[in-house]
Amino acid sequence: MHDRVAELAGLRVELAVCENGPRESRRKKTDEVQEQIDRVRGELSAEAEGLEERARVLGESGQDVPAAEAAVEARRIRASLGEDAPEPAETRRRAGSGGKRNAVAPKAPENTEGGGS
Repeated sequence: MHDRVAELAGLRVELAVCENGPRESRRKKTDEVQEQIDRVRGELSAEAEGLEERARVLGESGQDVPAAEAAVEARRIRASLGEDAPEPAETRRRAGSGGKRNAVAPKAPENTEGGGS
């Protein structure tokens, strides 16, 4: 999977170079690179679909950890394709956590009773 993700990134760079290159060679080369990008995107999309199906089947059989691992890998692939799946509502970005996603606990109720020391 990582080889194809790297290949896709390289092809995207090559496409950008082709689109900004000399006009006479640009159209043919751009079409060739776009075909390669479409091929790699198709392979990665098929792999993500397989992982999503695997996650569903494993989840239904009670194998939560392997199901979650397959779902995470599918999301990584979708992210590389620019097809990020929506995040569950209970996860939010926490400041200072280095970009990690953590479940946020509900806010504790405030003490409204005036009893203090």
